[in-house]
Amino acid sequence: MREVMDVIDKDDNYVYLRTTRTQECESCAMKGGCTLLGGSNELKLKAKKAEKVDVKKGDKVIVEMPEVPVVKLSFLAYGIPLIVFLSIVSILYTLNFSDIISFFAGILGMGITYFLIHQYDSKKLKDRYLPVILQKLEKKLDLQLNKKGEI
Repeated sequence: MREVMDVIDKDDNYVYLRTTRTQECESCAMKGGCTLLGGSNELKLKAKKAEKVDVKKGDKVIVEMPEVPVVKLSFLAYGIPLIVFLSIVSILYTLNFSDIISFFAGILGMGITYFLIHQYDSKKLKDRYLPVILQKLEKKLDLQLNKKGEI
């Protein structure tokens, strides 16, 4: 899906964009995630800095939004740590460890799992699902002509 967005900032690696939610947002698999923390109708995103397209603050750009495998990423973020937690608690409980030791060992295992997922995410998935800037839209010049047809 392609959208037009405004550049609000940039740094050495990323361009920060802003747009207003559109009708296409209703069909997006991630539509609930944008307003999860009480967001407004404005959406701010981080995009990969395109080497071929030179942009600055205030420019309008055309952005390609990636297809995000929501179920796969949700399972990675929530399902795997939950399975680790339940597995550790169950194994330690059947080995006759106390409930409290089993619980805290499960919490520790889940924390380690989250850390490993974070490491995987920062190395392998870092920029994989970020929008990509395709091109910069040129600003139209509004020239006023006087009665003689001169600028």
